[in-house]
Amino acid sequence: MTMKHYAAAALLAALTAGSTPAQAAGRTDVDADLLRELKRMIEQQQIQLDRQAAEIAALKEQLAGAGEALAGKADKAEMEGLDEAAYSSFDNVDVRFYGQFDPALLWADNGESSKTYVVDNVHSQTRFGLRASVAGIDRWNLGGRLEIGITGNSSNDVNQYYTYDATGDTFKLRWAEISFSDDRYGKLSLGKGDSASNNTAEIDLSGTSVAMQDKTLWMAGGTLWYQSAADRLSELRVKDIYNGFDGLSRTDRIRYDAPEIAGFSAAGSYSSGDAFDGSLWYTGEFAGTSLEAGIGIANPGDLMEDAELLYTGSASVLFPVGFSATFSGGLLEKSAAGMDDAAFWWAKLGYLKQFFDNAATAFSIDYGEAQNYTLNDDTGTTWALAAVHNVYPWHTEFYAIYRMYLADSDSADFDDVNAFMAGARLKF
Repeated sequence: MTMKHYAAAALLAALTAGSTPAQAAGRTDVDADLLRELKRMIEQQQIQLDRQAAEIAALKEQLAGAGEALAGKADKAEMEGLDEAAYSSFDNVDVRFYGQFDPALLWADNGESSKTYVVDNVHSQTRFGLRASVAGIDRWNLGGRLEIGITGNSSNDVNQYYTYDATGDTFKLRWAEISFSDDRYGKLSLGKGDSASNNTAEIDLSGTSVAMQDKTLWMAGGTLWYQSAADRLSELRVKDIYNGFDGLSRTDRIRYDAPEIAGFSAAGSYSSGDAFDGSLWYTGEFAGTSLEAGIGIANPGDLMEDAELLYTGSASVLFPVGFSATFSGGLLEKSAAGMDDAAFWWAKLGYLKQFFDNAATAFSIDYGEAQNYTLNDDTGTTWALAAVHNVYPWHTEFYAIYRMYLADSDSADFDDVNAFMAGARLKF
C-alpha cells in the first residue's frame, strides 16, 4: 500500500471510530460525501495494487524463463565447444573443427643396413581442418571445407643415408572448397579437393587401412635398394619400382556428384592442368554383408608426365562373421616412345572382431605386384601382415605392420627390403 492509501484508511477510521448508529445517521451530507470519496480512493488504490502485483508476477516469470534460456544456451555452447572448438560470426553458419595425429616408429632394413625413425604415417597423415555449413534454403545446402596436412618426418621419404633423419616439415593444402548440394540435383564443388577419380583404388572395409593400403610404398618408400652381389647402393627407391595408382588425387577442380540411385552414384571433374576424370561408385548391403566398389578413368593432362589415360578401381566386401576381402588395381597408359604401360594389382584378406567392449580388433594380410612403373621390365612385389586395435571411446587406433618388398629387374639384382611400423592415430 502507498502512503496515500494509508492516509485515506486512517482518515476513514477516524471518522467512523466511536460513533453510535444514531450519531452516524445524523452526520451531515458533507461527512457522507467525504466517506464515499474515501471509499472510492481506497478501491482504486486496491485495484492499482492488484494490477502491479500481477505485473510483478509476470515479470518474475519472464526473468526466470530468460535465466533458464541463458543457462541452457551457456550449457549448449560449452558442450558444442567440446565437439567443435570453433564458432562462426554468423548465427546460421555451423563450423566444425576436426583433425588427427598419426605418429609412428618405423624400422627399415635394405639388406646392407637398418635404421629406426620416428615418422608421421602418411597412410593417413596428421592434419586439421574446418567444415562450414549454412542452413538450407529451398532444399539447397551450402558448405565449405579447409584442411591442412602436416608431416614432420614422412614414412614415405626417410632412408638410411640422410645425414639427418628429418625430411623437412611439410604443410600441404588438402582442401579449400565451397560446395552446393541438393538431394534432387546432386552436389557441385569448386576449389581444392578430391578429383572425381580419387579414392577409386582405395575402397577398404577391413578396418586396417590406417596401416595397410594399396599404397604400400607409403610405409618405407624412401628406402634405397641395395645390390649385395655388386656391393653397391642403388639410386632407385622402393617407391620407384612399386607403386599404386589412385586417380588424380586432390586437385584444383570443379566437380559434380550425381544423386545416388539404388546404391549407385557417379562423379565427374575438370582440374587445372587440362585434366578430366570420371568415376562410378556402388554401396550396398545384403543380408548383413556390406559391399563397396568404385571405378575411375582419367585423362591426366599436364598433371602427370608422359601419361595418356589412367584406369583405376577397387572393391571390398565385409561378411557378417567379420571376414573381409579387398581388391585394387590400376593401369597407366604411357605416351613416351618405347615405354611400356604401367600396371599394378593388390589384394587383402582381413578379419574384424570385437573382443572387448567399446573396442574392435582387425587383422589382415595382403599381397601386391607392380610392373613398369619407372623402367620397362621392372617388377615389384610386396606382402605384409597388420593388426589394428580401435578403442572407440578414445577415438584412437593402435596399429602394427610388418612388410617385405621384393624387386625383379633386368638392370640389377636387389636385396629384399624389410620394414616394421607401429603407431597410433588419434582423431578429434
